Amino acid sequence: MDFDVRVLPQLSSMILQLIATVVLFFILRHFLYKPVSKFMNERKEGIQSDIDDAKALKSEAIELKSEYEFKINEAKTEGQKIIEDSRKRGEEIKQDIVNEARVEANSIMEKARVEIEREKEKALEEIKLQAGEMAILIASKVIDKNLDMNLQKDMIDKFVDEVGVDKWQN
Repeated sequence: MDFDVRVLPQLSSMILQLIATVVLFFILRHFLYKPVSKFMNERKEGIQSDIDDAKALKSEAIELKSEYEFKINEAKTEGQKIIEDSRKRGEEIKQDIVNEARVEANSIMEKARVEIEREKEKALEEIKLQAGEMAILIASKVIDKNLDMNLQKDMIDKFVDEVGVDKWQN
């Protein structure tokens, strides 16, 4: 058994190996590299498209969020305005009711004053009549003279006119 150990390979073997490598390179390039490169480019473009879509959706979501926050703040402001308007309207209604009650109370008090004045005048008239009748009774007993009723009434009216209404009221 002899082994021949060489440091450099044979030239024919090296050329064949080189030709086989070049042929294998072109075959692999044609059947493997181009489809894999095409697939990788398509995949890269798909990923880039997804990233671009995600960025667009994110910016759209940010815009929608800003818009919704603005609308929410607007709704809060409008709600506060409605509450304030309702509060003001309630105060106005309250003030109207109080004013109506005051007017009605003043009206009732005025009617009561008028009624009291009327009753006072009526009472004064009655006192005047009773005082006149008593004065006539006393005078007729003192004089023992019986005057007729018309003469008595004339005397009472004359007496009241002379004395005046102010003295009867005191």
